[in-house]
Amino acid sequence: MKPKVFYDKSTNRLKKILGRIIPHNTRFRPNGVCQINTESETTCTNSEVKVHRIYPNLTTPLEISEDLYEACSDYWKPKRSVITDYVVVEVPDGRIYTDNESSVAIVSQQNRIIENVSLSLVEGKAKGAETNNIFTQSYFQAPTRFKGTVFSMLTGGAGLNNIGHWFLDVLPRLHLLRESGLYDEVDWFLVPNTRYSYQTETLELLGIPAEKIITGIEYHHLTADRIIASTAPRGNHTLVPRWLGQYIRDSFLPLVQDEELPASERVPYLYISRSDSAIRNVLNEKELLEALEAYKFKSIVSSKYSILEKIRMFSQAKVVISATGAGLISMFFCKPGTKIIEIFHEGFVIEPFYDIATKIDLDYDYIICKGDKKVHDAAEGQRQHLHVDTDKVVGILEKMRKSSGKKSNVQTV
Repeated sequence: MKPKVFYDKSTNRLKKILGRIIPHNTRFRPNGVCQINTESETTCTNSEVKVHRIYPNLTTPLEISEDLYEACSDYWKPKRSVITDYVVVEVPDGRIYTDNESSVAIVSQQNRIIENVSLSLVEGKAKGAETNNIFTQSYFQAPTRFKGTVFSMLTGGAGLNNIGHWFLDVLPRLHLLRESGLYDEVDWFLVPNTRYSYQTETLELLGIPAEKIITGIEYHHLTADRIIASTAPRGNHTLVPRWLGQYIRDSFLPLVQDEELPASERVPYLYISRSDSAIRNVLNEKELLEALEAYKFKSIVSSKYSILEKIRMFSQAKVVISATGAGLISMFFCKPGTKIIEIFHEGFVIEPFYDIATKIDLDYDYIICKGDKKVHDAAEGQRQHLHVDTDKVVGILEKMRKSSGKKSNVQTV
């Protein structure tokens, strides 16, 4: 973990602890929950919240093989199907409060948390608005006042420094906003962070002026003439709806569709190295790369490339191999039919990449590596290094090459 990220997380945790002990401005603590999940359960008045229903009661299935489902880590077993009521709300004279870690509270002028568009995480899982930790908060700084309309793209802590969550949980809110018809009425876009180049680059590519961007790091408590907020792109679960993948592809792929790269710059076979990370390293990566060399693979460290460079590379890729990690989020830029081979540690078989792959019509395959100790939760699992069985990787590639009745995606030297 980078020193600055560690410092920010430690500071936030300390503030969170002290904030429960020291009373200050307690009038800002909400006194209830405004329910808007379904028509029958709505308890908000029109003057308190205006609701725009985008995808009412949308069913999102998990479309993977039974073998892969059985292999999924028990501590993070995905649901086979979820229903999410996607809405966008307008809140006159509303507030936004976040701890930049596990909660975002959208609060009405009646001092009630608005259900569905607020976030409360307990051990990484989304819970009901009534569990939001703002209810246990005692210390509140007065909110910063913004004139005009603020649109919240906050996600809790995940969007601060993880490119995967940025593409899954932050940017797709812009699609919901556009579907509501309110996009052109926004004066300020409140995002988790702009410290990393992928954050500023994607916002610029999507046409959001820098002068309209504010962050939850700068303003963890604010109020405005009007707050606009949406349901989280994946709702209260982790499954990826089809509209999300389509939005990302429609937003970014056209940026390079008219480019014709010379053959010398085309990279059809990609291996994503995690050598820039301190966790989930491939311990025998040299051996793996030697095996992949025969198939003309190029090893890349995803974080070293700009978003546009990644769009160019992945949109022309035929095969992508990677251990589970945020670098795989660039599969969004792959053409339908691209082969994705994900490498798991047996104690860390989780979403979202196998889910994304099926939703955008990629040819997905996976390898599960044996570990040397039992993993009990995601915090342990995500730190485990890998020793890859290179014969299994080669086996998949050879099967593709020799596949009868269709053109092979893989060539050997």
